[in-house]
Amino acid sequence: MTEANIHRIFPQSLVSQTAISFSTGDGRDVALIAELNDLLQLDHDAVGAYTLAIAALRDPGSRDRLIQFREDHERHIADLTALIQARDGVPINLPHFPTGLMKMMVQAGGSAGGLAGGDRSVLMAFVANETQARDKYRRHADAGHPSDVAAVLERGASDEEAHLEWAWDALDRLGIGRGTIPGNVTDAIAFVHGANADLIEAGGRLWLDFLARTLRTL
Repeated sequence: MTEANIHRIFPQSLVSQTAISFSTGDGRDVALIAELNDLLQLDHDAVGAYTLAIAALRDPGSRDRLIQFREDHERHIADLTALIQARDGVPINLPHFPTGLMKMMVQAGGSAGGLAGGDRSVLMAFVANETQARDKYRRHADAGHPSDVAAVLERGASDEEAHLEWAWDALDRLGIGRGTIPGNVTDAIAFVHGANADLIEAGGRLWLDFLARTLRTL
């Protein structure tokens, strides 16, 4: 279930087109503003899902760790907002629609399962959402950017990789990590969920990007 598999199904040009690109200036950096807004919305998606996961976890240590991770996403939001504003862009400080809601529903399902199954269900849902965040941040971080943007995206990508690695280690300790049947099911769900989210976000980005570019010519 690797990123390479995603791109065998969905072209890179489509997967990468996942943000709103409104610019208040003369159109300079429109594509970069769009890219940064996509990640900004991704972090808003994460903050909402993390809040559900934190409320549902029983283990105090796991709750504390997710609170720290949520603070990483809040820092990403502040950093991305500053980068967008520095380029005369309008930050889209909202979750993706409808995929932000989809991610909340995935985490809510895990939280409901946690009432019977404990932290395992909560963390399995967390992995499904965090896999997309890790893969998307890494794609953008590796794409080549001005130095100020590159530093922010590389730090964000490293954060996402650390978040996901912690979650898999936590599942390992609960006996359902990588290589187990539940772990393989979680990995498969994460792949499908991430690919669907990328595709839906791409469709929304293509329409809104077209609208923004059209309005600039009026």
